[in-house]
Amino acid sequence: MPVRGISHMLVKVILAAMLVLVGLGKCDLWGQENPGMPSVLHIQHSVTTSKTGFPQFLYMYRVLDGAKSAASAQALTGNISLENYSSNFSEVLWLLAYWEGECPANDQSLEGASFLWSDILKNPSRSASQLRVDLRFPHPLPMTGCVGLVFGGGPLAQGEVTMSADLSLTYEPSSSNRNTVIDLSGEYCFGQDWGCQNATTEDDMGFGFPIVMPAGHLVELFGDISDSTFDGTQNFGPLPTGRAWDALNDFYLLPGGCGKFGGNLNSQGFPNPVLLSTLYSWLPDNALHLESVPLEYKIPGGETGKATIQKRVERIPAPVTVNSGDCMVVIYGRRGDGATDNEIQVKAVLTP
Repeated sequence: MPVRGISHMLVKVILAAMLVLVGLGKCDLWGQENPGMPSVLHIQHSVTTSKTGFPQFLYMYRVLDGAKSAASAQALTGNISLENYSSNFSEVLWLLAYWEGECPANDQSLEGASFLWSDILKNPSRSASQLRVDLRFPHPLPMTGCVGLVFGGGPLAQGEVTMSADLSLTYEPSSSNRNTVIDLSGEYCFGQDWGCQNATTEDDMGFGFPIVMPAGHLVELFGDISDSTFDGTQNFGPLPTGRAWDALNDFYLLPGGCGKFGGNLNSQGFPNPVLLSTLYSWLPDNALHLESVPLEYKIPGGETGKATIQKRVERIPAPVTVNSGDCMVVIYGRRGDGATDNEIQVKAVLTP
């Protein structure tokens, strides 16, 4: 089974959003390679921008013998952050990519890239949004010696932000790595009728995104979830009110196919909004609940509900047998009112 990164559908969405390439890093390698020992690639970058339209930044590294070298990623650790210098909403998508065959000098389209990892950060206020990355891969991820850090984002409407990454990728040469990385990511807006991959103004609605799976053994889920309000300006929907707002993020494996979830897609291949209670009723009796990540923000008395609630995801279950055609369904839900941007950047690892 060939290695799969972000799905072709999601790549098109990302590339459509990231219209401007404003930074291309040099192939500067800062790392260590010791024979017989795992090596570490240190990746450090910081960009300050006020450009809107999702500017994209790409920094390339060559390790081992470049794209001709097969390798295995064993761990990714460090920190990522997004600092706002104004009270305007911003976001940044982080991606770790690799290339096979040849290491391109400038693959602006990313069409030749496969993706190892992605995280998302959002920030609706004047502050710094930070996330610790601390991932260990007991079943190493396939990669080559041509590695790139890609990140895109910034202020959506106006303002200035600084996006920073300080990461260490532990890897070693590998003659054969048949593990597969499957992308489960998605983004859905609540409380407004536009934006994201789909949106709904109804508070009791949700989305169920189906992914048809190849055969293998599911051994890990990893990534992060960032569920955020917007900034309360007229550029977006209103802020939540009341005592709290929260988000539901559930991962299910459906043996034998996607059922009603597969028949509830729009012309772009994204799910239509459905009553959240109906989505859960569509789950068959043999559905396997792999992970649940509920996130809640309690609104302090006398204050607004403006906030980002985010969490790193790392689930290592006992290996779960997956047959070709089985379906992973990711359910997005929200309780409360106001407008929120709910996004999951999670990958699944399958072994043969």
